[in-house]
Amino acid sequence: MFNMSDHERTAIGRVVPPSDHQVRLKGLQKAITAGASAQVGQLLEEARQVSGPAYPLSLIVACQEQVYGRYRSLGISDQVRDATLADIRRWVDDHRRRYGGEVGLSRVFWIARHLCGSIVQLGSLQFERKPFSHPYRLYQSRADVLLVAEGGLSCDRDGYLCTKDQSAFTTRLDDDGLYLRAHKVDPDSGCIARFDGSYDTRLLSLVLDSRTEVCYLHIPEASDLSPDAVDNALDLRRAFFPDQEIFVCISWLVDPALALVADRGSNIVSFMNRFAKFTVPFVVPQLYERVFGPGLDSEGVLASEGRTSLQRRVQQAIKDGIQFRTTGGYVVPSSL
Repeated sequence: MFNMSDHERTAIGRVVPPSDHQVRLKGLQKAITAGASAQVGQLLEEARQVSGPAYPLSLIVACQEQVYGRYRSLGISDQVRDATLADIRRWVDDHRRRYGGEVGLSRVFWIARHLCGSIVQLGSLQFERKPFSHPYRLYQSRADVLLVAEGGLSCDRDGYLCTKDQSAFTTRLDDDGLYLRAHKVDPDSGCIARFDGSYDTRLLSLVLDSRTEVCYLHIPEASDLSPDAVDNALDLRRAFFPDQEIFVCISWLVDPALALVADRGSNIVSFMNRFAKFTVPFVVPQLYERVFGPGLDSEGVLASEGRTSLQRRVQQAIKDGIQFRTTGGYVVPSSL
């Protein structure tokens, strides 16, 4: 399912399986066949804890028949299957970089979704159909769309989600059937308005809430984000998921602050500009890991050697007080 080096084959072959290996393997095979990705992830995580990070890889290799069968049952081509499962290779490489050359797999819950065909790679991007599950509602008006926050959200003074102890205001949402009172989300910054507005519900049609199924977009490492490549992936997505009109992305690559540190005509700025924004919770901005490496906070980023122009610009932006954020974005078709 993924290309292994001789060193990796040897390391996997040296795994000493626990006494319940056959029971564990059969349970994993059954879960993959059923497409139960959460259960697959739990089984792989338990395996990792029992016998180390190479053991999940051993189990995955032993489940190739079930994985391929799952893809066939979903009507997914071998080409798409192989492109999707290539992500295992990326995360094995990521584990090696993080843990001093060790052979293994850490992101087992993520890869479980690939094994079950829940995520598929189409062109340069990955797509996953699942509920929106964020505290917002999207309405269609006659001329535009309106994203509002659900009630009870803690926001800082700039309108970003925060913890209760940092809260400058709390959102409200009331709908009496005639008027909607809610806090609007700015599509450019993702900020939630401090004060609520009033909207005539007769002019609005609900398009999206936390229960609505949408198509999530994921960005593999080193993806081609040129406009043509992204357009091609989205075209493939529309053919693959014809009933999913709205797509969503949660990423550092949706952060509008990128426009302050990346070249205006760059692919990452072009990609970011495709999306209307909304604020999401995060602990450390994803940008720090993606641009500098794992495990760094802002102090670690500033202490790092700025080897690229983007790294140096990010460091200067942090010194200037710019806050980078993992950000949510959405795109709706013009036909809505």
